[in-house]
Amino acid sequence: MRRLVITTTLLICLALASQAQAAAPREFYGVMAAKDPDATEIARMGTGKVGTLRINFVWSAVQPTASSPLDFSYYDAIIGAAAQQGIRVLPTVYSTPTWAAAKDNYPPSKAHFGDFQTFVRQAAARYGSNGSFWAANPSIPKMPVTNWQLWNEMNSPSFWYRKPNAKQYVALLRVFHAGIKAGDPQAKIILGGLFRTPRIRNGIRLDRYLPAIYRAKAKPLFDAVAMHPYSTTPNDALRAVRETRQIMAQFKDKKAKLWITEVGWATGGVPTPLTVSPQRQASYLRKTFNLMAANRKRMKIAGVVWYSWRDLPGGIWFNHTGLFSQDFDSKPSWNAFVGLTGGSAG
Repeated sequence: MRRLVITTTLLICLALASQAQAAAPREFYGVMAAKDPDATEIARMGTGKVGTLRINFVWSAVQPTASSPLDFSYYDAIIGAAAQQGIRVLPTVYSTPTWAAAKDNYPPSKAHFGDFQTFVRQAAARYGSNGSFWAANPSIPKMPVTNWQLWNEMNSPSFWYRKPNAKQYVALLRVFHAGIKAGDPQAKIILGGLFRTPRIRNGIRLDRYLPAIYRAKAKPLFDAVAMHPYSTTPNDALRAVRETRQIMAQFKDKKAKLWITEVGWATGGVPTPLTVSPQRQASYLRKTFNLMAANRKRMKIAGVVWYSWRDLPGGIWFNHTGLFSQDFDSKPSWNAFVGLTGGSAG
């Protein structure tokens, strides 16, 4: 009888996990490459049925000097290759050319807000719902960019001025919103992914920074909040997501969706509380996606992006969160990922 109860319980758990998995669309399962992927890597993503590829969309790669015409050929190659694999790209517009800001991690100076707006307007007009890129390349399956994210972890001085400020971010968000919507009225705007607890001088916790965004009357300017719930366990990551949704509810924002645009655990580098064995990384990946999928409708979770696709050299922990090693050897976490998507490990 005891064995029957255990077996029945196991079958019920597996069925629930399967139902949660089936309920989430392919685009729910995302990855971000710390270094922009080449065509071979994107093809591997396709066989694994990656649904969303998050990339840094860098202004200087399109317009390196103030007098340069906008040249999107670099991103044409990435977005085109992803579309051929059935992968939708989520661009995170982050960093500024040095001709438009004192440092590349700074937002553009107010004197260059107009240049920034032109850049994002043309990007949305090129890759959006009726984008010129798709019209000019009819042989490529149309996978328009539907979501545009503004900046990354702007509550940390690593990605903003020395002292982050939500009002400064909202000022840039107004420019961004106007530009993206002018290029593609159907586009959706996602806030930059907020780091939960930036442990750095002048860093601002998510539970302080997000309310400041709402108090700056930014609610009409975005369609989704994004966060990076790096945590010691998947359950703690889910708790962070729940807390973020509660903040949104306090400001009566039931309509906006919630994106997890980074989450992950490392398998190497200098040990931290986020460093685990390759086997545990795989287990945590599986559990995190299943937890988020199971709560997808209740918390309006639009997607989850694993950081990262492939390891980089260096000792810092987040260089070792990849599904693949630096040499492109798969880790157990890649098998766990494709087990969720129904893809092939290759």
